[in-house]
Amino acid sequence: MKTSPYLFLFSLLILFTSCTPLRVVRLEPEQEPDRMRYGAAILREANQQVSVEVSYYDATQDYLVFDLEVENVGDSPFDFDPSSCLLVGDAGPVARAINPEVQLLSMDVETVRKMKSNRAWAWVGTGLLVAGTVAAITSEVDAPITNDVATDAVVSSLAYNVADAITFSVVSAEIQNNQRNYVPDGQEIPGPDNRYFWLDYSLRTTTVRPGEVAVGKVVFPRNDEASSFTFQVSAAGKDFSFPFLQKVFKP
Repeated sequence: MKTSPYLFLFSLLILFTSCTPLRVVRLEPEQEPDRMRYGAAILREANQQVSVEVSYYDATQDYLVFDLEVENVGDSPFDFDPSSCLLVGDAGPVARAINPEVQLLSMDVETVRKMKSNRAWAWVGTGLLVAGTVAAITSEVDAPITNDVATDAVVSSLAYNVADAITFSVVSAEIQNNQRNYVPDGQEIPGPDNRYFWLDYSLRTTTVRPGEVAVGKVVFPRNDEASSFTFQVSAAGKDFSFPFLQKVFKP
């Protein structure tokens, strides 16, 4: 008896997945923080034009998330682009902060692709259902149906109504149940896998006028190889650096 190559590949994939270590990471400042805020250590640097504060927020399986505040303490407005921030580790690649606008676009495109795929399958199911229904209807009629126009109209109407109902339910389920589109309840803060995180919680390109503060979360791809990072921020033509140590736990 020959072993299926697909079964062998599947078994190999399961073995590889089970051997892949699951890790937990935490970041902490490498220097004395300016202050603490509900467990978060705040690092701060400032000059005559701008004040910048950074703190580590959280880590998911794919991302490192920071809180960032950029305050205009000068006399002239400036534009701040969070995607200009860099996370430089002592190992692994230099990471640029994820651009919220690009992330939102890619998430919406992926959602539409899945919706189109599901809709296509819905139409396939509709075709089978309508064909079976029409066959059942015609088989119960004693006399043969000779009015082709009337028959086509009935079949077309049935197909449209069934397909519309199925497609609506498929698309609605995709929007409601997919993690990318889940609408948070109350004070719940969604994670980076949810588009509402990027809409409402991420720091996006902002004009910061004198006396104003731009506040939000900045996200980088996770890098478990590094033991230390430098969070680099460029604001109002000035560069700021904030050192962090990373601890990797292997439960």
